Amino acid sequence: MHPPWGGAVQLPGPRNVIDLAQLRLDVEARVGVALSDATELFKFVDHIVSDGKRIQTGAVARQLALRQVRRGTSLGGGVAVPHAAVRRLPRARLIYIQLQAAITMDVSDHEAVRDVLTLLVRYPPSPADHALLECIRDPDMNPVLIDLLRRGCCAEVVERLARGA
Repeated sequence: MHPPWGGAVQLPGPRNVIDLAQLRLDVEARVGVALSDATELFKFVDHIVSDGKRIQTGAVARQLALRQVRRGTSLGGGVAVPHAAVRRLPRARLIYIQLQAAITMDVSDHEAVRDVLTLLVRYPPSPADHALLECIRDPDMNPVLIDLLRRGCCAEVVERLARGA
């Protein structure tokens, strides 16, 4: 578990600064995971997050699947960022999954997905949560985060997101 983090994230565009003083983020990495499709991926994330009490088994997988149906979450280039707001989630979580073999998801460039950055936030999502998602999806930030997570540098990911660099 990582400590709460504060400060501000600098983002491109009109909403360029968000206050992260009240946002807590846990980051973890799972490398070499064998899954065959998006449904298995969402169930895998659900298994990591659900506790059967506060967050019921299946709730996270359902939210991720609903979000995926509304609009694909692939960034292209073999990277997807599925995300959802989850009721009763104690704090935001970023779960990186590097798949053993690429899986097919609804992607615009038709490239199979191998790197998955799943962002889960509390329901209802705040403006800071939306800004965090945009920071993770940023084409300059995304490869840096994936490289750090492949090496297990979760604390440095939190620092980079906090700095927005």
